[in-house]
Amino acid sequence: MTAFAIRNLKLYFRDRGAVFFSLLAVIITFGLYVLFLGDVYTQNLAEQGIPAAEAKEIMDHWVMAGIIAEAGVTISHGVLEVIIADKARRITKDFYVSPVKHSALTGGYLICAFVVSVLMISLTFVLTQAYILLSGGAATSPAKLPAVFGVIFLVSFASAGMMSFFVSIFKSQQAYASASSIVGTLIGFVMGIYLPVGMYPSVVQWIIRCFPISHGAVLLRQIMMDDVMEEAFAGMPAPVLDKVCESFGVTYYFGDFKVTPLTSICILLVTGIVFMALACMNLGKKQKI
Repeated sequence: MTAFAIRNLKLYFRDRGAVFFSLLAVIITFGLYVLFLGDVYTQNLAEQGIPAAEAKEIMDHWVMAGIIAEAGVTISHGVLEVIIADKARRITKDFYVSPVKHSALTGGYLICAFVVSVLMISLTFVLTQAYILLSGGAATSPAKLPAVFGVIFLVSFASAGMMSFFVSIFKSQQAYASASSIVGTLIGFVMGIYLPVGMYPSVVQWIIRCFPISHGAVLLRQIMMDDVMEEAFAGMPAPVLDKVCESFGVTYYFGDFKVTPLTSICILLVTGIVFMALACMNLGKKQKI
């Protein structure tokens, strides 16, 4: 299993195009924020009495947290494309006649997706911190880094599970490529990254809250935005802060129920476990010759 995972790791990093396109959605989101959306969001906060500099720092942390969580989905999706490639080239038939168990092959795909996701999301986090510092803001405090990397592990685990199941339902590269283009287009919306959650219609807001990986973005926002939000909203009534947090997806509500960090953590864990199990069942059936 380990050797097969290493083989998949080498294939992924050897293909620079695959690495680039797995990060393309992240790059697009970052570009949209820097070029267009950042000033709009900052102005909205400034209208509520937040100084412009603090409003800019709040939005920097907000969008970077979303980008980090988004990277988990797009990177896992890109890594697991090797499953489709192996099937299309009939390489899997060579594996099936070998003494290696099918479960070890499936595990190798999943381990590779998880490891690459952790590595690339961690790199994304470092780059976002560099951008925040260059913009004049304060990076996430060292005391909060263990929590950040804990969420990165959870996001990677849940993303690898969801994307492995997604990949397992396709048989041809053409169908997979078509579906992938749709995923790349919609992922920013279903995670509430392009626009604050409160700006979407109520139906879309429910979709965002129900999408498991968006809870990773919520956890990262709560960690990364905590200090700057506390400073910016000091002296303001608590309902004002609560309204802003709900509108920007820093906290989620299902009706009157406020989603706690523990609830979001459980959602990510259950998502990873359930979808990995489904993917293993699906790939196991398709592995029979």
